[in-house]
Amino acid sequence: MVVLVAPFGAVEGKAVADDSGLTVEITVEVDRTFEAVLVRPFSSFEELPPTALQPIGNDMWGGLVTLPTAEDWNIVFDGLEAGGETFRSDSVTLTEIGVDPLVVAGEPVRLPDRAIDTATWWLIGGIAAALSALAALAWWTF
Repeated sequence: MVVLVAPFGAVEGKAVADDSGLTVEITVEVDRTFEAVLVRPFSSFEELPPTALQPIGNDMWGGLVTLPTAEDWNIVFDGLEAGGETFRSDSVTLTEIGVDPLVVAGEPVRLPDRAIDTATWWLIGGIAAALSALAALAWWTF
């Protein structure tokens, strides 16, 4: 989480999907009454179209932003007032707001609970015996 300069406040994000690029859930706090809040992702090479956030209560706006690649994008927020005045936030990166582009939120993968079968133990024992024999042969020859 990072806190932006007024009229914007705390910004948080988390990666929610990575099936076609990266989908990030972003929330931003504001201390003014805006008609709309936009998030504008950009990188060193391109600027993506803005995504409108939705008011979620308690002076918070949030929404999902889909990015074409899983990298550390920069974002800025635009707050639009009814009279036409626009406020722009400082630039922050996904990492600064708590998003790791390589780690997507979700249920942990459970491994099956099965013991190592007998054939595998025989294979492990055979490899250990072969390594011991090679070590003894090397020690004997030198």
